[in-house]
Amino acid sequence: MFDKLIDIIYPRKCPVCEEIVREKGHLICKSCIKKLPFVKNPYCIKCGKEIISEDDAYCYDCNLDREFIAGRGLCNYTDEMRHIILNIKYNNKREYIEGFAKLLAIRYKKLIENANIDCIIPVPLHKVRMRRRGFNQSEILAKHLSKYLDIPQTSDYLFRIKNTRDQKGLNRDERLHNLDNAFLAKSLPQNIKNILVVDDVYTTGITIEKCAIALKKAGAKDIYFLTICIGESNS
Repeated sequence: MFDKLIDIIYPRKCPVCEEIVREKGHLICKSCIKKLPFVKNPYCIKCGKEIISEDDAYCYDCNLDREFIAGRGLCNYTDEMRHIILNIKYNNKREYIEGFAKLLAIRYKKLIENANIDCIIPVPLHKVRMRRRGFNQSEILAKHLSKYLDIPQTSDYLFRIKNTRDQKGLNRDERLHNLDNAFLAKSLPQNIKNILVVDDVYTTGITIEKCAIALKKAGAKDIYFLTICIGESNS
C-alpha cells in the first residue's frame, strides 16, 4: 500500500527517456527496453564481454587467471548507458536501479540458480565517498536483486578501507595498483561460501577481482558477479 502511494505521489520515471512510465507494472518503458544495448552473443564465457569471433571462448583479459568463476553484464557500456549511470550516481536517480535489477534477474536467473549462491554482496564505497554521495548504488542494486532472486544480501562482510582515486581515466596498470589493499573482508560464516558480487559497471574487472581476493581470504569458495553495464573487450 505504501509503495503504491509513493508511486502515485512520485510516479516512476524511465531511466532511458526520463519520462513517466505509462505501462502499469513496468519500471522501464516497453519501447525503451528495446533500445537498451543488451550484451549479445558471442561473449566471453568468463566475464560476459562481447567478443568478435565465435571461435574464441575468452576475451583478452580472461585469458589470464581470474579469481572469480564467472560473471555477466546486462548492457554494453555505451555513451547512452554511461549517461544513465552518471545520472544514478551524481544526480541521485537511484530509483532507476530497480528496473535494471529486474532485467538482470530475469536474464541471468538460470546462471545464478546453477551457481548455488548463498549471499549477494555489493562492491562497497569508502566511507568518505559514501558521506559525499549519500548512498551506494551497488548496495541498492544488491537489495533489489535480493528481492527478485530470493537470495539474502548483506554489506556486513566486505569493506573498502582505502579511499582510492576514481578508476575512470586510469590505464590498466594504474587501475590494477590503484586498488591494491583497497578491500578487506571479515571472516564469513560457514553458511556463506558461494557469493554473488554486484556493481554498476565492469570494465577491466579489477574491482571485482580485488573483491574476490578479499572474500576468498575470508573463507569464500566461489565468486560470481553481475553488473548493469560491461565494457568492451580488448581482444
